[in-house]
Amino acid sequence: MNALLPAAAAHGIQPDCVVATDDLHAGGRPGPYMALKNVIDLAVTDVAACVKVDDSLPGITEGRSAGMWTVGVLLTGNEAGLTESDFHAATPEALNAIRSNVREKFTSAGAHYTVDSVADLPSVLTEITTRLQRGERPV
Repeated sequence: MNALLPAAAAHGIQPDCVVATDDLHAGGRPGPYMALKNVIDLAVTDVAACVKVDDSLPGITEGRSAGMWTVGVLLTGNEAGLTESDFHAATPEALNAIRSNVREKFTSAGAHYTVDSVADLPSVLTEITTRLQRGERPV
């Protein structure tokens, strides 16, 4: 994280809370510990109102184990395995094949939603908010 946080800040990203595996004695993913440490540090009162967005299968399992909504990132993350140049050079057919493969993995791991990239999150967050207002929980 010591290398990633300055790089993120250079792009205007300043997380309110950061937890790494070595911050905890209990360990990391796929256990719920890092996600729940964020909940504690941010003083969140309802874990079911949290959304865990991740680009890896252990991250999805972590969010599910913590009792959170989970969103798997299909094309712009670790599971897809594409560099930025690979992504831009890929044909629509190739991206569709990767999308389908990664979606199956995330769905099998229990992801509530999948998106191509974090740019697609606003509509998912709106839907989760609506579901919470109806009393639904991330089961």
